[in-house]
Amino acid sequence: MRRSMFLFPLLAIAAGALLFAPAAGAQPGSISFDPSSTVRAGGGKTFFNVKCEANAPSFLLSHAFANQPGGSEFAGVPAFSFTTSPSGTFGQGFTVDPSVPAGTYSVSLRCGGGLAATTTLTVLAFELHPGVQPLPRTGARDDEMAGVGAIALAAGAALLAMSRRRARSRAT
Repeated sequence: MRRSMFLFPLLAIAAGALLFAPAAGAQPGSISFDPSSTVRAGGGKTFFNVKCEANAPSFLLSHAFANQPGGSEFAGVPAFSFTTSPSGTFGQGFTVDPSVPAGTYSVSLRCGGGLAATTTLTVLAFELHPGVQPLPRTGARDDEMAGVGAIALAAGAALLAMSRRRARSRAT
């Protein structure tokens, strides 16, 4: 009974220490987005600004960065790789690819081998012309029009073949 009285508080303290202990090699850092942490897929340029360890090889990771030109990957997650300046800062502009689905994405900053900061980026759905509502669907369906086009193409090819055949028979 006495052992259990000491064992439970000891386990609780150990669990708390492990839960709230910083990761090994982690450096404190920050991530900010300019003009906002809400962006539209395929919309205007957004800038990320980070601060962490000076001259550190670093990664900013998020599934929101999928299909970035010149982008890289870290542990299978789309990422921007960079080295911070002597003051520990770095910034870069990017546009979220139009194929990225709307949603809230986790963004992680790794500096010098450790997790330095996390935040979220909210991506709004792609709009071809922002603020303009699409027209309602009218007219024939696409598959019906494709069928009519295929029939017209086949009829034209048959007429062309018949006219060539007639021209050959006249020449002989």
